Amino acid sequence: MTTDFGKVSGDYAKYRDALPDLLFRQLKARGTDFEGRKGLDLGAGTGIFSRALAERGAEVTGIEPSAELIEAAVAQTRQAGLERISYVQAAAEEFRLPGTYSFVTAVRAWHWFDRDRTLENIRRHLIPGGSLIVINSVFETTSAAVQLTLRILKENGIVLKPAGSNAEVRERRNGFPVNWFEEWERHGFRLRHEWEQAYTLAYTHEDWCGKIRSVSWLANESKELRMKVSGELLRNLSDFEAVMTIPHKYSVAVLTLEN
Repeated sequence: MTTDFGKVSGDYAKYRDALPDLLFRQLKARGTDFEGRKGLDLGAGTGIFSRALAERGAEVTGIEPSAELIEAAVAQTRQAGLERISYVQAAAEEFRLPGTYSFVTAVRAWHWFDRDRTLENIRRHLIPGGSLIVINSVFETTSAAVQLTLRILKENGIVLKPAGSNAEVRERRNGFPVNWFEEWERHGFRLRHEWEQAYTLAYTHEDWCGKIRSVSWLANESKELRMKVSGELLRNLSDFEAVMTIPHKYSVAVLTLEN
């Protein structure tokens, strides 16, 4: 079953967090700079990462299948005053654009794609020697606030399985399913760098509940159930600090399309 994030586009646009600037410093230290480069951001959602790329000098086209998320992305991009971004409503497997691009990113999205078809499509659009950058991020389950959140979700009948194709295999390599690495190589993408990074984010109780309403576990549920879970969570967070520190980690794979 696919997940329709368009149903939670309001919470997605308001509460989904950006990745820390540390990520871009790490990419630059490893030879990936976006200044003056033209690229695609697959599964762009509400444009969080597309905007981060544009802020660092890239010319970006965000590819996103959800009309609701595209609408939110356009509104937030206009509000941010960024002119180097355009958005195309299309699936990662199916979009067709003229010209070629020097990089492709997929942030918190690769596990939703038909990966073989997406890699074939990326090859149509990426220049030889161009970069494919796959990034995922998750919150850790070690904090009391996250453990409380997971308990309330389970008590409301929410099945807490890994999102999309993350559920296909148990084995992980720097946070990614191990089978992805063989797929990338088979399609002609050479792995240049891979790493994981721990980081923390601060949330008010309301912000945390908003983020949880937007995650894949709840996106396909009814609005009534989402609000019920959110209300229970908000009440149970009353004993926590007003601003909570939630541990996260991101995973990064930087690949090059070989000639």
